[in-house]
Amino acid sequence: MKHVLISLLCLLSTGVLMAQEVKPAHIHGKIQDFKGGLVTMNYYAAGRSDTVVVNADGTFDYSGTVSEPQNVLLSFEDYKCSIDLFVENGMDAQLNISFVQGDFEGMVIYEPEVDYQGDNADCTAFMDGYMNWSLFKSPWTWERLDALSFAEYREQYLEDVDSVKSELVKVKSLAFKRMMMETIDAAIPGDLFRFAWSEPRRDADFERWVESFDRNDPENMRMASNYVRWYGRQHRAAEGESSVIKYFANLKEIFTNQEIINAFADDYVIRYLQGAPEGMAEVLAYYKTVSTNKEAHAKADAVYEHYKDLVPGAQAIDFTMANEKGKEFKLSDFRGKAVYIDVWATWCGPCCAEIPHMEKLAAHYAKNKKIELISISLDDDHAKWEKKLAEDKPEWKQFICPDAFKSELCKNYDINGIPRFLFFDKDGKVISLDAPRPSADDIIEYIDKHLAE
Repeated sequence: MKHVLISLLCLLSTGVLMAQEVKPAHIHGKIQDFKGGLVTMNYYAAGRSDTVVVNADGTFDYSGTVSEPQNVLLSFEDYKCSIDLFVENGMDAQLNISFVQGDFEGMVIYEPEVDYQGDNADCTAFMDGYMNWSLFKSPWTWERLDALSFAEYREQYLEDVDSVKSELVKVKSLAFKRMMMETIDAAIPGDLFRFAWSEPRRDADFERWVESFDRNDPENMRMASNYVRWYGRQHRAAEGESSVIKYFANLKEIFTNQEIINAFADDYVIRYLQGAPEGMAEVLAYYKTVSTNKEAHAKADAVYEHYKDLVPGAQAIDFTMANEKGKEFKLSDFRGKAVYIDVWATWCGPCCAEIPHMEKLAAHYAKNKKIELISISLDDDHAKWEKKLAEDKPEWKQFICPDAFKSELCKNYDINGIPRFLFFDKDGKVISLDAPRPSADDIIEYIDKHLAE
């Protein structure tokens, strides 16, 4: 018996040692002419983000373990770009990274260039090629798609997919091949649905293909979402009919699964109410005849109670913000002028993409005493905000709410995503809580219309 116990203890200790012997992924190298900023390894599948320490000379040496092989983003905060990596325990890779500076609509952008040596280099190369094919350099332009029937598009598109898969087969990592095969296959239905967003037309093959999916299966929610959009284009609101109520009515026509109806209706009504549009009470009442989710009804009621007093023409809720010197201001301090507000942060790519357009807008209204354009940052890091202002030298007023998404601004107006644009009139009354972006084609026409009222 004593010998059996000793043997068991030996086996257990061996198991502990084996568990401790998991060799982490080792990723090291150098960033050429590194200008600073946070560098992180983002494990989205695991909901984790590790900081990568970069030395003054740009060298870095990172080790980390993963529960399973996965795609990871190596992100560079100040460059606002990232590199796709496929990470497995035990791998060793050396990355020599440089950045090519470019310009996009007046905004400085950076494109990473990587000399990748070591394990899984072919994985990163494949991901780069796949992303270019599927997102950025897709051969499937709208002009090409418009000229084809659905049967022709489907045949030629699937030939493209087969070609991509033939390149995937050449990659060494079995785990990567399995992951990417699932990714490619999952994207096919959505890509084929692009046919519906081309020139409006009826195509029997497309309609048969669309109807072949069980849209009442919760596993098909992505396709169901596309179906709702497509059906809505075929069944628009009549003149004088609310488009929002028509959306809810369509859900009852499209689905028999009440849980799916609830999922779409509950999400849509919150986003609708947060815009504080006119006719909120009527829409809220109709929504409750569509969704059976009582908990969601209570949430919608709470949002309605907050926003019913912020419909266009209602008095704005005041809030505090600070300028670069720390002096506090309130929205009400700008009474007498219309106020167009850009809510942003330095870490937000889409926000920064609007800066050149905001700059043009500010220049256009520079001598107009009827309006004030201001930007309000939600940066946690005051220094990064100041650094960005020093680089851009904006000609319009800049403020910050250091409490970010916990600030009065965000609480008062339910801001949980940015960029967001607010517009108030000279009397401090709401024009819009979701105003068009500076990059919108009709932004000046939109602003001028309200200034003239």
